[in-house]
Amino acid sequence: MTTIKDVIEAANELAYSEALDTDLPLVKHIDISTATGLRLAEELGANVDVVEAGTYFMDCMIGQAYKQKKLDKHVEMSRDAAADLMDKIKFDDKDAYTAILKCVEEHHGGVDFHSLESEICCNADCYRFISIEGFISAVRYLRDMDFEDLVKLLRNKVDEKWNALTLDICKEELEPQYKLINQMFEQLS
Repeated sequence: MTTIKDVIEAANELAYSEALDTDLPLVKHIDISTATGLRLAEELGANVDVVEAGTYFMDCMIGQAYKQKKLDKHVEMSRDAAADLMDKIKFDDKDAYTAILKCVEEHHGGVDFHSLESEICCNADCYRFISIEGFISAVRYLRDMDFEDLVKLLRNKVDEKWNALTLDICKEELEPQYKLINQMFEQLS
């Protein structure tokens, strides 16, 4: 019988193999969002296993979407890959299956969340650009971009992720880092 631990293992393998194959998402960003999601799930009493699977799956196909010039479809592609993988390994816990897919579908926010687990995945995703660690990782990875384009992209991602935050604990943790990053941007103007 396939358990949620089997799903987590398969999701981990998929996320990291896609990241290494396509260079997206950054491996460091997977590490950041997964560690944050696990910590938040424990602190807030959510289903840790659903959150872990959700954080691995949520951007697992962003690299393929980028390569295919379908970046705006990466959420759907990631959700479909998650469903296909869970079907392939015959995961039949329908509640967990649905919860994991909702984590993927809702990780950009802007919705009434299906569950606390889904909201945690959304907020954990924000740490990829609003935390100093995630921000510096992005700068390092994108260092070959045209400087003006890099600044524009990062400003947009930082603001997008700040506006997606919904959990007070995350806002409190990230606000000083968000302000610091924006102070840096102000010095560029």
